[in-house]
Amino acid sequence: MTFIDILAQIVGFFAIAMNILSVQFNTHFKIMFFKSLGSFLFCVQYLMLGAFTGLVMDFVGVIRNFVFAHNVKKGRSNKWWIVLFCIITAGAGITTIILTWNKTLTVLSRWTSNPSGLMALAIFISVISVTAKLISTIGYGFKSPHAIRMINLPTFAMWISYNVIVCSIAGIVSDSMSIGSIIVAEIRYRKKPETENEISNNSPNNSTECLSNDDATTRIIDAN
Repeated sequence: MTFIDILAQIVGFFAIAMNILSVQFNTHFKIMFFKSLGSFLFCVQYLMLGAFTGLVMDFVGVIRNFVFAHNVKKGRSNKWWIVLFCIITAGAGITTIILTWNKTLTVLSRWTSNPSGLMALAIFISVISVTAKLISTIGYGFKSPHAIRMINLPTFAMWISYNVIVCSIAGIVSDSMSIGSIIVAEIRYRKKPETENEISNNSPNNSTECLSNDDATTRIIDAN
């Protein structure tokens, strides 16, 4: 392991702290702020590791998070921003895959020298990183902290697979702990009575159409 590899893991562990901390908050702005810090630090780590698709996806995610947080703070809908960032994410992901294909194959050559195996690994990490970011774009567009946590839960499992292949130890630890942190947060906030502020935040008048459906589903589940 080179000095750059070691430094990359150190940066990643700082990102871990931000990501785990983010899901412990129960306000949209704080979740997005700390998640953005974590994503930015992972951008730096992926750059050091040569994982360019992950780098671009997280960079788009940082911009997306601040836009979503600003809209929610101002009481605006994220519905059309979700569509826009899904298009940007898909476009940026495909462009990055094409432009950095040879570099990706070089990075993955640590796993196998078989051309078919290299091709399969490169396609897998490219598709899974873009897909995970598309799902999280939908998830972070919701105003409800509960919806944000639950929709993003499967994306952490997807990023674990990506980080295993690109050898991001910090990424593996971060996403594993984030899954545990989401479970802890859900237990914590389900035990607490909903405050007047949370009720106001989750009201249909302040939400997108998809958020209203999510809240209704959540209340049905809670009632049972």
